[in-house]
Amino acid sequence: MSCPHVAGVAAYVKTFHPNWSPSAIKSALMTTAFPMDAPRNQGAEFAYGSGHINPVKAIDPGLVYDTVEGDNIRFLCSIGYDEGSIKIIAGNNTSCPKNSTKMLPRDFNYPTLTALVPAGKPFKVTFHRTVTNVGVARSTYNATIAALSELEIKVVPQVLSFKSLTEKMSYKVTVSGKALGGRSMVSATLIWSDDTHDVRNPVVIHTYEAISGAV
Repeated sequence: MSCPHVAGVAAYVKTFHPNWSPSAIKSALMTTAFPMDAPRNQGAEFAYGSGHINPVKAIDPGLVYDTVEGDNIRFLCSIGYDEGSIKIIAGNNTSCPKNSTKMLPRDFNYPTLTALVPAGKPFKVTFHRTVTNVGVARSTYNATIAALSELEIKVVPQVLSFKSLTEKMSYKVTVSGKALGGRSMVSATLIWSDDTHDVRNPVVIHTYEAISGAV
């Protein structure tokens, strides 16, 4: 039943923001969702995603992660789709852009930050993201982390100061830690806040075992 509910809420958000792209609407739904209790949900983020949808907050998310068609094509090329498949998906003669295969899938501009790491080994992964200001023209967002002690997360810059609506700003997140040991997945949350909006971004580090256990 989640699909029709989410579709309805997306249509609701669209009535307030008719010019928003599908990715901007999806971002709004994800970053404003109520957090859920991982110990009560087997699979954690792989089971419930970003959380419980909140239609009221979704119409005013503050920041969104937006993409255009070219971003989606580069992502599909980076994970191994051939040009025949790309043309079928795009519905035209689009081909993989030059150097798109060198793109790291985890750098796709998505509200969640997820990385696969080798089991039993220390790890360090970096994510790059760009947000668009859709809240208050002049606003400042500060980054905070809600994380398990076994994760070390660094955000650069830690403050994003916007001067206008639709302004874009980029940031980098580095996540490091020791071997996951007996756990196949650890998670945290990156929150950008301007004291009015809380833009929640799940951070998930996992091994192959986590995916197998969630299926």
